[in-house]
Formats: sequence, C-alpha cells, structure tokens
Amino acid sequence: MAQITIYVPDDVARRLRQAARRAKKSLSAYLTELASGRLEPRAWPKSFLELEGSCRGTLKAPQDLPPDEPGQL
Repeated sequence: MAQITIYVPDDVARRLRQAARRAKKSLSAYLTELASGRLEPRAWPKSFLELEGSCRGTLKAPQDLPPDEPGQL
C-alpha cells in the first residue's frame, strides 16, 4: 500500500479528524473513502434536490433597461 504525505491548514486537519471520528473510521480510512468518491463531504439536502425543474416556464425575462447616464452613479 502506498503512503502519501499531504499538508493542510490546521483548521482543515481538525475538521477532517472530527469527521473521521464521527464516521468511526481512522483518518487514513476516512481520507481513502473521501478521495475515492465513496463519501459526500457536503451533500445537498434532499429538499434542495427536489427543487430541480420546479420553476420551468414561470420566470419572466427582465426588462432590458437603458444604461445609466454618466455621473448618475
């Protein structure tokens, strides 16, 4: 098995250790699953994913306003 050394900021290391502890895994096992795509570190809530396509056809294009005159900003 290969060994890899990585350098991360202290706060990232702390969050990774906490996440590994919550998953009841060693840091090495947790990082292996994370890197291989078997974990979703920040999964979207199901309610958000259900919104996909829910507003099709109900939005209107905004009116194209003329540009502001110089000096009005």
